[in-house]
Amino acid sequence: MKYQAENTVSSFFYYMWNAWSEEECKAVYGGMYPHFWEKWCVATGKGTFGAAERFYLELSEDNRRLLVERAVSIYDGRGLRNRNSNPKNQTACRETLSV
Repeated sequence: MKYQAENTVSSFFYYMWNAWSEEECKAVYGGMYPHFWEKWCVATGKGTFGAAERFYLELSEDNRRLLVERAVSIYDGRGLRNRNSNPKNQTACRETLSV
């Protein structure tokens, strides 16, 4: 797929900030999701900033593409493509829940 660069970057960050969850990880990576969810949880450790960037850097090009394609399928820049999606009530890393 071909995307406008600025819109793709915005879509990725809004997706990671607002929708990324264990359920989304399953949707993106299927049966391999536990491996990727663990990477995400490490990237979100206490005292760590820029989890989305750190996580992205850990991925291969193919896995980055899968993540970005999912992001732009859900977000159009900073707005949801499908207003019926509800990213709330999704699983976050345990460490982030104890704040």
